[in-house]
Amino acid sequence: MAHLLMVILDDLSCLPDLLQAWREIGVPGTTIVESVGARRGETWLSKAGLTGLDRLFDAKELRRRTLWAVIEEDKILAQAVAEAERAVGGFDRPESGLLLVLPVSQTKGLRKVQQKPLQEVLPPAVRPDWIVLRDTPIEEAADILDLKPTIVSPDTPLDDVADAMLTHPNVHVACVVAEDGRLVGLVGLRALADDIFFHIMPEEFLSEVSDLDKVMQFAGKSAMRTASDAMEEPVWVKLGETVREAFKRMHEHTLSGLPVVDDRYHVVGYINLLELLALSLKKDGEASGEEQSQ
Repeated sequence: MAHLLMVILDDLSCLPDLLQAWREIGVPGTTIVESVGARRGETWLSKAGLTGLDRLFDAKELRRRTLWAVIEEDKILAQAVAEAERAVGGFDRPESGLLLVLPVSQTKGLRKVQQKPLQEVLPPAVRPDWIVLRDTPIEEAADILDLKPTIVSPDTPLDDVADAMLTHPNVHVACVVAEDGRLVGLVGLRALADDIFFHIMPEEFLSEVSDLDKVMQFAGKSAMRTASDAMEEPVWVKLGETVREAFKRMHEHTLSGLPVVDDRYHVVGYINLLELLALSLKKDGEASGEEQSQ
């Protein structure tokens, strides 16, 4: 049978020592609540309905703590009682507190089943060689097409950003870098086209204006002149990271490619979805060739 061990402490200085002792002997989780004694007689404040204010004048009682613990093993219960007695110097001395042990007929939740760490379960259709592919270093994938990043400064006019992207037609994201070479933003091809074509055919965008938010977007596009006006927050993949991390960021941010940066966030390369696909086909082809050779 389980027992409820309840200790009401008047002297809080022994509380840390008691909790540490209970923890060492294996007492399960202890609940601690603030409690107030009722030894004082009724005062004029309590008679007037100001019991809370009345208690403020008895700081010692307000600082009481009640400890609860449900214990199943008799040996641990006996040790817990002995440790409580030791910590307070005996409950028979004045202002030491009170200890009670009550039988508990039923308990639920006392024993917790430790959850096993979640293991990643892959769909049965995923081939074993693809599982390995996810951990491929990003440098290996970037070497397939060896794409050169499109790099512009924050004050580059949008027309010049478009010209820079035309020199790298397979790179659909321009990297905006500060004077020290640090990546500060990205300009995607679709966003760049919207910003430029806004000035060519504004009536197409005006037809989409249906609420205040659209009006604000319309006004924002009309003010865009440079890369810093059009850029989004920077997203990247670092040297040493994996194909899995690169695809996850492309997917989350709806990007077809990402700059590759070093530890100082300087752009040192570029990788796109086509390279990730090429890597998967390459791995698949290698695996098929090995099976045929066997």
